[in-house]
Amino acid sequence: MTERIDCRAIAKRYRQWIRTRIATLDFLPGIATVVVKNKIDPGCLQYRDMIAKDAEALSVTCRNVEVEDTQSLAHAIEGLNSDDSIQGILVLYPLGLEVRDDEIMDLVAPGKDIEGLHSINLGYLIKYRRFLDEELGLKCVVPMTAKAVVKSLKAHPVVPIEGSMVTIVNNSMRVGKPLGLMLENLGATVVKCYDRTRPDILEACIRSADIVVTAVPDPSFKIDPMWIKEGAAVLDVSYQGNIDSEVLEGRAALMTTHDNRIGRLTRALMFVNLLYACGSQPSFDPRESAAQQA
Repeated sequence: MTERIDCRAIAKRYRQWIRTRIATLDFLPGIATVVVKNKIDPGCLQYRDMIAKDAEALSVTCRNVEVEDTQSLAHAIEGLNSDDSIQGILVLYPLGLEVRDDEIMDLVAPGKDIEGLHSINLGYLIKYRRFLDEELGLKCVVPMTAKAVVKSLKAHPVVPIEGSMVTIVNNSMRVGKPLGLMLENLGATVVKCYDRTRPDILEACIRSADIVVTAVPDPSFKIDPMWIKEGAAVLDVSYQGNIDSEVLEGRAALMTTHDNRIGRLTRALMFVNLLYACGSQPSFDPRESAAQQA
């Protein structure tokens, strides 16, 4: 029997925990979203609106910043870095500017980098360090989508991470690279592929995997469901859908579905990262919460 990952329920439990933690603070935390006008696509604008709605529901202040070019972008980030009312900064990529996106990622102060994309945060992930500043209680953050995949697997421990063979079909800074590091830190053996991996190599890697995570942002990219070995866990993180989940019923032990996307959980975990930036970092285990509510 195939167990479906209920991202909606996991996200709800996290939001409840976030509200509880925010209520203990003596200030209202604030986030700022930053976009480049005339460069941003409608999907990013929709995502920004969802963040603002989530922030309002969680009693978090949200400021939307729009800039026109590289100079004004750098100036805006510098101002937000020094603004005590803003604890988290979220730059919506890709920027579409002449400067590389990863250069802009390093302009955001590491302690306000709730995306976990600054070189310091990614470097600490490689070293498996947990704190930017332990005395201040500033915990390192990791990219939210990668974190959502790990939390989903932990909430549904049908296929254990430790000792598993994992194939990730993505090699981006937000998903594939950090996710591979996180799973390796938890004892998995990880292979990363992407849309340009030779088809026979891709098939071999997927057939051997206990856990498959795919996140290719291309509607034409599809994975043959018959490559999935019986009893594997399959997490399709792509918005367009890289694999037919209906065919996986009865074959996979655990899977995501397109009507209950992991994006819900990704947004919730962004606010967990915000709490880390505030220095509020007690741990939360979604499995314990689920058991208490059962």
